[in-house]
Amino acid sequence: MRKGVTVVVAALAVVLLIVAGRALLGPRAGRAQPNVLLLSIDTLRADHLGCYGSTVATPNIDGLAREGALFENAACPMPMTRPALSTVHTSLHPREHGVVNNGVALAPDAITLAEVLAGAGYDTAAFTPARLLDASSGLAQGFASYTAPDAHHVPAGKVTPQALDWLAARDPEKPFFVWLHLFDPHLPYAPPPEYVRGAGAGEVSWPSLLATAKEHAGDIPASVLERALELYAGEVAYVDHWVGEVRAKLEQLGALDDTVIVFTADHGECFDHGIFFEHSDCLYDGAAKVPLLVRYPARVAAGTRVTAQVEHLDVAPTILALAGITSPPAFRGQALLSGPTGTAPEGAFAPGAFALIEHPLYQDRNAQQRARKQDRIRSVAGVPTREILVDRPRTAVRGARWKLITEGASSELYDLVTDPAEAHDLAATKPQVTSELRGVLDEKLAQTPLRLREGGDVNPRLRETLKALGYVQ
Repeated sequence: MRKGVTVVVAALAVVLLIVAGRALLGPRAGRAQPNVLLLSIDTLRADHLGCYGSTVATPNIDGLAREGALFENAACPMPMTRPALSTVHTSLHPREHGVVNNGVALAPDAITLAEVLAGAGYDTAAFTPARLLDASSGLAQGFASYTAPDAHHVPAGKVTPQALDWLAARDPEKPFFVWLHLFDPHLPYAPPPEYVRGAGAGEVSWPSLLATAKEHAGDIPASVLERALELYAGEVAYVDHWVGEVRAKLEQLGALDDTVIVFTADHGECFDHGIFFEHSDCLYDGAAKVPLLVRYPARVAAGTRVTAQVEHLDVAPTILALAGITSPPAFRGQALLSGPTGTAPEGAFAPGAFALIEHPLYQDRNAQQRARKQDRIRSVAGVPTREILVDRPRTAVRGARWKLITEGASSELYDLVTDPAEAHDLAATKPQVTSELRGVLDEKLAQTPLRLREGGDVNPRLRETLKALGYVQ
């Protein structure tokens, strides 16, 4: 081999070694930590993503799953936006951080993921799509830049470009933490027509549903439910497009593989069990189970699937662990992907193998509004709608196999492995399992103190019930 060729080959080998080294180390040279991108979607059912078995086309979200880790059994702590997202950011259950409904703000003394990352030298920015999540929510703590609209909500096509512009303009030598939340799968379902199978454009909203119920003696016909499901799937496909735009921007900036990407939802949506076009009142998996994906090639093997029960509490500790940062002692969750995975053996009912899920504790005004809505929509496709709880609690524990939902002395038990649709209540036929899970629930509640503030955070009737149960002093 000639000398010139030898030099070129040697130089190329050095370059390849440097590139390989960077791929193994994760963050680019000169930086100790990776970037962090937290992508959360409002009202997104896990079973409407291709990577969770759906026929809805979600190629960009599925790509994150294919290139990283997918958690098969992830749960939100309360199927309502502010409570669930406050848990994502604080690694505390809503009972602990006190955000027990959308009318309560996260307290200033809470320690947030953004505060921890800002203290570690990260640029921090958040882009949210709804007035509900403006700075008054308390979720702006730790973000140097925090964007929220002065509107009920705006579409992904307006929020995401703001995040992309920020990413393009920032200092590439400093690690970033970006939180991007997208609202679109939430009611009203009104996606751009090109994302809807079949009939194209349309909208289903609470005003249209209430008008339909009035026309049909309190019933929502099956055809309206079917159309709502089509439009909901279109909203999911639309969000997937914008997830792809975010990925493309990171790739263009050369930051894709230097970034820990965590994808999840605040909660899902219910279309069954007597709860329709709604999530807050639903502890079934349509609302309580959420997608959770983690992509970071330096530390997370492509195609990883985790069957163990995990929850929103675990998101912040996992991000910090992948960034090489110790979690604050206040964080209650565990860092995932750093230990053994899999389901607990049958018959094992350790509290740590279960997620605690709780019905929101409504404010009085919100409770009255929901009760009025219940009075007007009496059934959907002939299925009676369920009573909205405004004066008593409903709680659940969910494991990789068993799920128990309780309301007072009554229980519902489901085997999620054989009955993922939760169609067959086994509480009467499996009393031993029901009893053991009641014990797990009692222990979880005892370990998770309820923090209620004085004033109007919870409607008075519910507060009295909570006092009677010993939850509030």
